[in-house]
Amino acid sequence: MKKILVLILLLAFKSFSQNGLSFTIVDFETNEPIAFANIIFNDDVYSGTISDIDGMFYAPNTVKTFTISYVGYASQRLDISDLSSNTIALKKEISTLDEVVITNTENPAHRIIRNAVKNRALNNPENLNTFTYQSYDKIVVDGEGMEVKEDSLNELDKFFEKSYFFITETVAKHKYLKPRFTEDSIIATRSSGFKNPNFALLANSIQPFSFYEEYITLFETDYLNPISKGSTKKYKFRLKEEYLRGKDTIFAISFEPNTNRNFEGLKGLIYINSNGYAVQSVDATTFNSGKIKVSIQQKYAFINQEHWFPEQLNFQISIGETSRAIKYVGKSYLSKVELNPALTKKDFPVLPVGIQKEAIKKDFNFWNTIRQDSLTIKEKRTYVVIDSIGEQLKFDKILTYSEKLSKGLFPLKYIDIDLLKLVSYNKYEGLRLGAGFYTNEDIFEHISIGGFAGYGFQDYEWKYGGELLIDVPGKKDIAIQLKYENNLKETGSSYFKHNQPLFNPRYVLAEQMDQIEAFSFNTKMKLFRNIDWTVGFNTAEINPLYNYSFNTSGKSIVGYTNSEINIGIGYFVNEKLNNIFNSITRIASDDPAFNLTYSRGLSNVFGSDFSYNKIRFTLDHSFRTKGLGKTTYRLDMGYIDSSIPYGQLFTGEGSYDDTFPYVFHNHFQTTEPYEFLSDRYVNLFTNHNFGMLLNNKGYFTPEIVLHNNFGIGDVSNPANHETIVFNIKNELFLETGLELRNLIKVNYLNVGYLGLGVGGFYRYGFHSLPDSGDNFVFKFATGFTFK
Repeated sequence: MKKILVLILLLAFKSFSQNGLSFTIVDFETNEPIAFANIIFNDDVYSGTISDIDGMFYAPNTVKTFTISYVGYASQRLDISDLSSNTIALKKEISTLDEVVITNTENPAHRIIRNAVKNRALNNPENLNTFTYQSYDKIVVDGEGMEVKEDSLNELDKFFEKSYFFITETVAKHKYLKPRFTEDSIIATRSSGFKNPNFALLANSIQPFSFYEEYITLFETDYLNPISKGSTKKYKFRLKEEYLRGKDTIFAISFEPNTNRNFEGLKGLIYINSNGYAVQSVDATTFNSGKIKVSIQQKYAFINQEHWFPEQLNFQISIGETSRAIKYVGKSYLSKVELNPALTKKDFPVLPVGIQKEAIKKDFNFWNTIRQDSLTIKEKRTYVVIDSIGEQLKFDKILTYSEKLSKGLFPLKYIDIDLLKLVSYNKYEGLRLGAGFYTNEDIFEHISIGGFAGYGFQDYEWKYGGELLIDVPGKKDIAIQLKYENNLKETGSSYFKHNQPLFNPRYVLAEQMDQIEAFSFNTKMKLFRNIDWTVGFNTAEINPLYNYSFNTSGKSIVGYTNSEINIGIGYFVNEKLNNIFNSITRIASDDPAFNLTYSRGLSNVFGSDFSYNKIRFTLDHSFRTKGLGKTTYRLDMGYIDSSIPYGQLFTGEGSYDDTFPYVFHNHFQTTEPYEFLSDRYVNLFTNHNFGMLLNNKGYFTPEIVLHNNFGIGDVSNPANHETIVFNIKNELFLETGLELRNLIKVNYLNVGYLGLGVGGFYRYGFHSLPDSGDNFVFKFATGFTFK
């Protein structure tokens, strides 16, 4: 029986050889594919190929013998007639140190790298005017290294020997218009365990589309590209091999950061083709990356003898210690590439398209046709096993929960619970417990009606309110809110919170409050690309909960009514949006973000007492200085043209508090929260993160951050604000600080580290305090890091 089986295999192997053969090169010990191995056909150094990211290559039927070589492995010369399998295993050579020879000649790898750097702009596919392509993406999560309890270890080991933890496949159409117009349209998606997934994972979204940017960003960490300007002084390069391919030469060059480095680096192999000195392929891994290790592989093809373009993009993310790591492995295969098609801005929607309606309905014939290669037995088993588990455990329902949780909601039948209303803390109310309930799509698909209530255990008062939320269907992301609230508002804050995070950590210091009874109307929309619009109106009866009265026309008042209309515009340079869980989210970016808010006080509208114009502008931006770290700044300006009550002016920009001595970004660190009052001001908050200059390896790796903050402002008619103490920064306010982040690191779920750091800040100049010791402030800083 065995002889018959071998005969059948040999006959199939021989019959296939009539049109060419496919082979897979793997590591002898791990059985992992070996990408970018060099294959020479028929002992002709000018004839051959290179294995792809999956270790595969094709040999034409004219090939009788081939020789396989790869850096670090023993070469093999094989005769096709002697092979009984299309899988070829290479054994690693005994590791030896590279011989160091001191000569007057230049390192040959440096000349090649410099030429590659010189031609970066020419070879970068994102410098093409336009392109389109289709991608097939596959991501698997391998739980073989998961840490489990001893009594269940054997069962899980057996499970993950035959099945992955998760698998998902996606087919998408992509188009691009220079400089940064993109569209990713999901035409097919399937995920193990889910019948109706409303998400799609693209493997090529984990890593940069090409290997030509100055920095390669992986998991919000910027790694210096080995083919960047001046990289020969930062990296160790070694020319390992040279391959001849027709008129071209392929240079295999190893790279790793120099020992005494002050940057985040990569290590691996890069293959440069003498045709334009373009990257033909690259295999790179994060160097000394801590709890998360990321490896990326990219392979390029010379499309239409015109331009190098990616054809395969792979990644592997290992989370946790090596022996117990969870692995995320993604593969992306690009096809149907079209260079410089006729595209204009009108061909790109304002909002991301996301998943097409028919994407989850593709049958097996579609998937079998679209795949680069058929699924492995383990991948097929993953669908069977996890689909069964998903049906029993109702994964689709859990997915709905995840969608809601991302918005701070917990779904129940007919209603959602607002988790952000359950518990909070500030210095005025102390601990505040409450609840918020809102109808969900079980009642109305695009309308939600709800309310909230909360009780402060320090002020002994209830706060409550209700609201109507309308999500307008369409392509403009329009949302409308009608709200009533009997609540608290910190002085200096606005009803109109444009592009603010769900949770503001600075609010824990809030102590100076106005009690408000307010009605408001707000709507947000996205009418144009890169721009968010918000329009609103509110009217409120306001009573200061601190010792204060406002002098208006010779009359002192405490409580007052204020009505205002608000218009907000946010402009985000190079904005990138995601459509995840049927919700539009903005991808975090270092590019400039501009926000402008205009408020008009409406006297005699609903009894309002004041008329004024109020403008606030902020600019947030980060940029990197090569070799010196990353600078982040916020420019914050405001102007009010009339004298209005204290609670409507600008204050609350300080963050010094004995009880909570923590670093709060975009605030003055050495001033008390309400120390200064302004109706016109300019503040500049800056910090420069030098990174791990002291030590970039080992356990003690603090980040050094230099802070410099400046501010100036004024108040017209300060005498109108009675019985309250404040300062005016009509001379330049200055403070400088040094922060050491992640001095102490605590392992968190074997994924990363919770870090504790310290910072010292000093105020000086005109607004320095008489006692020099009072000008210095010591603070703690918390954070999270993967290394």
